[in-house]
Formats: sequence, structure tokens, C-alpha cells
Amino acid sequence: MKKTFAALFALLMVLSCVTVATAAKTGFSDVAEDRWSAASIKYAVDNGYMKGVGGDKFDPEGSLTRAMVATVLWRREGEPKPTAPSGFSDVPANEWYTDAVAWAKETGVVKGITATTFEPDGLITREQLATMLFRFSSSAPVSVPERADLTPFSDDEKVSGWANEPLGWAVEAGLIKGTDGNRLAPEGDATREQFAAIIERYDGSFALKYNAPVVRSHYTEKEYPLVDDADFYVSTTGSDDNDGSFEHPFRTWERARDAVRTLDKTGRDGITVAFFAGDYGPLSVTLSAEDSGTPERPVTYCKYGDGDVTFDNGVTVGADEFSPIGEDEYGLFPDKAVSKIKKADVTGLVAGDPDDLVIFTDDGILIEARYPNRYPDGTDQLVTMGAAAASRDSYRLTSRILTNRIAKYHTVRGMKVYGYIVRGYQKHTIKVSSYDPEEQIIRLLNPEAGDYYGAINPDKDDCDMAFLNISEELDAAGEYWLDSETMTLYVYDPHGTLRIPVYGTMITMDHASDVAFRGLTFLNSRERFIDEKLGHGITVERCRFSVAAANEGLMFRDSEIGVPKDVRFASSEFENFYGAAVKIEGGCEGEHRFDKETRAVFDNNLVRATNLVYDAYNGVDMRNCSNLTFSHNRFERCSRGAISFSRSYDVLVEYNDFDSVMCNSTDGGILYADWSADGRNLVVRYNFFGSATTEGIGKYGFYVDDWTCGAEVYSNLFYNTGNCNVMVHDGRDCSIHDNVSVTTQAHGGSFSVIGARADLEENAGDIIWEEGRDSVWSDYPHDIVWKAESVWSEFFHNAESYENYRNAILERWPEILEYHINFNDRDDPKYIFNSVNDVRDNVFINKDAEAYSVSDREIVRRYTATEGQVGYYLTENPLFVNPSRGDYRVKDGVDFPDIHFEKIGRY
Repeated sequence: MKKTFAALFALLMVLSCVTVATAAKTGFSDVAEDRWSAASIKYAVDNGYMKGVGGDKFDPEGSLTRAMVATVLWRREGEPKPTAPSGFSDVPANEWYTDAVAWAKETGVVKGITATTFEPDGLITREQLATMLFRFSSSAPVSVPERADLTPFSDDEKVSGWANEPLGWAVEAGLIKGTDGNRLAPEGDATREQFAAIIERYDGSFALKYNAPVVRSHYTEKEYPLVDDADFYVSTTGSDDNDGSFEHPFRTWERARDAVRTLDKTGRDGITVAFFAGDYGPLSVTLSAEDSGTPERPVTYCKYGDGDVTFDNGVTVGADEFSPIGEDEYGLFPDKAVSKIKKADVTGLVAGDPDDLVIFTDDGILIEARYPNRYPDGTDQLVTMGAAAASRDSYRLTSRILTNRIAKYHTVRGMKVYGYIVRGYQKHTIKVSSYDPEEQIIRLLNPEAGDYYGAINPDKDDCDMAFLNISEELDAAGEYWLDSETMTLYVYDPHGTLRIPVYGTMITMDHASDVAFRGLTFLNSRERFIDEKLGHGITVERCRFSVAAANEGLMFRDSEIGVPKDVRFASSEFENFYGAAVKIEGGCEGEHRFDKETRAVFDNNLVRATNLVYDAYNGVDMRNCSNLTFSHNRFERCSRGAISFSRSYDVLVEYNDFDSVMCNSTDGGILYADWSADGRNLVVRYNFFGSATTEGIGKYGFYVDDWTCGAEVYSNLFYNTGNCNVMVHDGRDCSIHDNVSVTTQAHGGSFSVIGARADLEENAGDIIWEEGRDSVWSDYPHDIVWKAESVWSEFFHNAESYENYRNAILERWPEILEYHINFNDRDDPKYIFNSVNDVRDNVFINKDAEAYSVSDREIVRRYTATEGQVGYYLTENPLFVNPSRGDYRVKDGVDFPDIHFEKIGRY
């Protein structure tokens, strides 16, 4: 994580370092093991904050420059990509500190020596360093309210005016003390080893005692075992006419697959195909039942030795391959943007329909030039532009602003309508065939395809929409426009490397079982990396998957009755996906719900930067699955959430690090579960739930939605997860206990439990109850009653009709079969909607407002057990060691819940 949680607490900055020497091998020839700063230097280097100066030297007494400090703080925050250059004339492009200085300028950490200069090589003084760190910590909710009087120091008059407050803050907090002669020495230079010690103390000194493992929770590298004595070898320099031996390897995966098919498997432990390091180019291979192994003799495709084995189905275009547009092209684009727009010829680089082009950068996905660029409320909700259905294939625009704007476009060729489907929170684009300016009608191309007709809600007079792929709207960073006639790609301020997926699915598996992939790298797929169905025993280990333009990067579907799917993902990296990184559709529903186990394990993986344009996708999406385990994973920057498991049961989520997900959604959860009326055995424990980064309502740490029952959530750490840490909606028998919630926001930090009965009674005004009759439900505008009846009727029907189903329910949930769904008896204590959730023994640590809250609607309290909650303010004693000086460690001996936070997060 990007040290988000550590930013809660003030730094410890003692520039006149007095440190007990700790022996540490740093690997630098100029840093002895017993040097006072050796351990700090090792810490700073191991965490990627600082590097050597070359030639196995660290230069511990070397002077600290302004560029070095900006870069260290930037690295500590996870090297975020700045949205614009720094604007400093003395900070050129493509220097090692360029992005760091731009980020520091953007976030207010630095302001420059002048308005136009930064002086990157300038030596940093003690007061400058104090100021940069003070600004760096400005987002921390914990601050020292007083500022020390600096006049007792003999050189206080040497403190620059702009440094008075930062130095006063640091002195009052006990962070800076006078040097010999009671001097501040504000103009004295700081050294590299001093800064290494400072940054180590920053991380370790002021944090809740159970937070340190979370802060230091990084992707865990594991040694990759070398392959010894493989059955066949493949090399980029080999030939398919060879015999596949170590000395005479094959050239292609297909040739190796065919050799495996003909190999006598008798007496073998398994079959291994090893790839020598190299770039193998595009891959399209099919594995079928005859390519299967067995549980005792699996077929493994893996790398041999050092180096990467890479399969790449796309192309890359570097920023240096773009050139300025010509004056004859200015008329295509907004006047204010022409100096920023550059072009590249992509003829031959884009396969298929150019209008389906998807372009990735290191930070996510470029979006097509569109109007409007941003949504004014700061959320991903589309602006209501105004449209009315003229017919099934056309829309009449009702917005004068929009009609005036679209009239100025040179052409609508390639233009798309970007519509928002409320149902399912999914967005679609619809291609435009023409626009009639007199009638103000947009006609759609192929409106019958997919769900296009419903995509922009034709039954509404005001449809939520935007317009894409319009050259006249190419005016914002992160946008592009493709002229499909000339195959010229125009990008607003291109930087870094653009990646364009070209070719389709890499590995197609149909009835292939007991196959493993280890140590392989897959890049830039236009469709899926792996598309698997009706197999089992699939292992993906130590692989890397980056850039996929399909709705799922890896897709696993269905399984044989009575044969668990058994899919395992371990120590792999997944980044930059148009949709979900991994999706499994387990088929566990209906008659065979308990006969089609999935047994999926997702352990020690890194999922980063999944789709950042549309909000319909989670990082990992499991549906109709059973026996799922998610452990020791790290999720970052996912679009809608980290993990979704709909209609699934027997799920364990533990020791995961969820940091800054929900980047582009306002209705969902970091974890999301729904439609599991019989989904007992859902356990969520020992996880770190970091910030939900979108604004607005409808974001939660764990969203238990639509009849999910039997979830237990305990011993988790929630930090600024949005409106609620845990939201239970229309579920029952859920227990939320022994969690810690830290929130610095004016809202959020609560646990909300809304049982189904609560929903009904909240809308009691819409229900007519007539005495003298059993029950009459009428004038009810919501579908909750009918939805509930449908869900529970299906549940009871399955329990009555299918023996395996009934036995599983009796084992997991014996009391449920006694309940009934007679809506006439809603006062019966066994009425199905009586919520019996409990929220207990949780700790709430809040900046202000009320110390803690559980949903306070009376109707919820009646059907939710709430007891034993403990609330603290961030400034409250005696819980913390020394809050007045920013030390928010929990005191020894304090009566604090027995929550095993030393194990929280990914380790």
C-alpha cells in the first residue's frame, strides 16, 4: 500500500541524530555494519525509498539535494503519476526526478525557489526539509495544535519567515531539538544518512502498534524453483523439426503440445514443457481433453532458468514515436489543445474493427475524446444531457447546449453514445450512424446488438449519456482520437509507452484438465489470456498478466457434475485490464448447486490497475462458486471493488491488503456479495481495508447485498472505507464483531445492518393493512416483496426437491427449514424477514463527530443485536501513548479487544 494509513500519524524528525548503532549489512562499501546509520540506510534501500550513488557506494555523509527529498517522498507514496509537468524551467523531461518533482509540486509538497525554478541540485537545509515534510504530512488528521515559540533558540532570527510555522510545529511535537549551543541551525545542510534515519522513524514511530505489519505489507516474492530435466524444451531459436530435447528445442508451444499428446505417460510423475527465456511473440494455442494430465501426473508449461518467457499479442508505441500535428489538421481539434496533441501512424498495428480500439498506459486506459470530460459532481455518474426515444434506433436530443455543440462537429463518423445502465451499474457505448441537425435526431448503428437499446434508458426523457470519439473534444489529458480512415492516432500529451492489444485469446482450454502454468509472462491480449471451460485442476503460479481488452483477463467456466473445478492462482501479478482480472463462473446453482464445487484458491497475488474507465468490474469476480479462499493478496486501484462473489458459499477471505480500490464507482464494496440466501460459511477476517477512493455515497468496505446470509466479519482493520465499513442489506444471521474502524472523515466509519423486514417497515406508508382480513398488500411501489418471495421460494423449492441440496442446508443451516414465507404472518417470531444480525465488540476511532455508530433507525435496532461497542476520539487519552505529540500507539495494559492485528494484511 502507499503508506496511506501511516499518514494518520505525525512524523518523528530529529535532525541532530543520536542513534544507537545497530549492525546491518547494507551492501555498500562505504557503510560499515556498525555505522550508526547502517540499519536506517538498509531500511530505506530495502523499501525502495533510496538508492546508491553508483559503484557500490551510498555516500552517507553526502549532502541531500532538493530533488533527492522530492524523489524519496514520491517513492514512499508509491510513485504516483503526476497529471501535468512541474512547470519548472530547470526540471527537464526524462530526468530521474522529473515525475517526482511534478508530483511534489502538484500535491503542494514543494513550491519552488521561484515561481518558475525548483533548483533540483540545490542542497537542502534543515528548515527546507522540515517544511517539505510538514507539507507532506499536511493531510494527516493528527496535528499539533500549538506552534512552539522559537525565541529561546539562540539563532531564531535566522529562521526564514516561511519556515516559522513548520519549525514551530516540529519543535512543539518534539521532532526537532536544538543542537549544541541551543541552536536550531535552520540553514545547516542535511545529509543522506540523516534522511534515511528520518524516513525510517517516520514509518515506524508514530503508528498504532497493530499497524506496522499493514504498512510494511508488500507483494511477497518467492523463489521460483528451477526446472530440472524437463520432458521437452522450447526456445525462440529452436525449430519445430527438432526433437524437443535440451540441445535441440522446439520453436512453438503448439509443437510442444503435440509432443505431449504422443508421449507415453506410464510411470511418470508428470510431464513438463520448459521454455527458455525470450520474446515469443503472439500466442494462440488450444488445449483439449487429449492435452490433459491427471491429478497424479499433471502437464506443466513453465520457464527454464533466469529471464522472462514472454508471449505478446500486441504492439507498443512510445511517446517518442509521436510527432506534432500539421497546421492543416488544426481545424479538427479545439484551438486551445492543438499544441498538446500529437499523432502517430498506426497502420498495420490495429487489427479488427478500429472503432473497438483499446489503448493502455502504465496507469490504466486511455479514453476516447468525449464530451463532457468530467462529471461535475466528482463521481462517475454521467451528466444528464437530455434525450428522448424517437424510435428504437434513434434519439431526439432535448438539450440546447448539446445540440448547439454537436452542430459544430465536422462529422459524426465514428462518434459513439456512451450510455449508463442503472440495472447492474454497467455502461455501454452505441455507435452513431448519422445526425439530423434539423430534427435534432441521432440515429444509432445496429441498435439491436447486445443490450444497446437499454443502454441509454430510452424510457426516460432525460437519459444519462456522454459522447465519445469526437476529434473536436480532444482537449484533456488521457484522451485519444483515432482517424480510422487514415489510421492516424491522435493523443493529448502522450507520455510513456502506449500498449495496444491486437490479437485474440492466447490459450483456449476446452475439457483440458490438470494443467499448470508457471513462471510465464503474457502481455497485450485483445481478448482473454486464458479462456477455459469444463476442466479442472488448473494452476496458475508465478505468472504475470498485463493488458487485456476483454471483459475478463482470465475466464474459467463450468465444471462436470461431481468433479470439483480446483483452480489455483498463486504468487502471480495481474495489472491493467479492461474488465475483471479473473472471473470464474462455477455453475453452483439450481439442482446441482452442491454437486458442482469450484474449490478456487487465490493466494499471494497482486492485482493492480484493473479497469479504470467503466465501473462494472471488480478485480476478481466469482459467481455461483463454492469453497473459495482468498488469502495474502494485495489489491490496488480496482475500478468497482477488489473481489465479488455472487451466489457463492463457503468463502474465506483472510490476510488480504485492500488499498485504494473502488476508484471509479459509487455503488459497491471493496468486497461484494449478493444473492446467497443459502450461502452460509462466509468468513472475512484479518484483512486491511484501505481507502475507498471515489467520492459520493454508496461505497463500502464489505457490501453484503440482496439476501446474503450467514456472513461473519471479524478482526479486520477498516480505514476510511466510505459510508460504511460493512453494509448488510436484506440479509440475516450476519455477525460483525471485534473489528477496528479508523475514520478521519466527517461521515462513514459505521456498520450498517438493514434487514429485509426493516426495508418493508421503512416503507410502511406504502402498505395497506386491513383489519378483519388476513393481509392485503397493495399500492406497494417497490419490488422487494416480490423479489423476496422469488428468492426464498426458490430456496425452499430446491430444499424440497433435491436431496443433496436439502442435506447441505440441514448441515449448514438446520433452523432455516423451519421458517416459512407466509407474508400474512409477519408478526410470527419465525417470520422469514426477522433479521437476527449482530454487531458487537467493535472499536471505533474517529477524528470527530460521534465516536461510533451503528445504523440508528429504530426499525433496524429492533432486529439487530448491538452491544459492547467502544468508541474513541483520535485525541483521547488514556488509550494512546501521547496524542498531544502525535504518538497514537495503544498503551500497554489498556483494555483493548483481543484482535490479532500483528497478522493483519498481506505478509
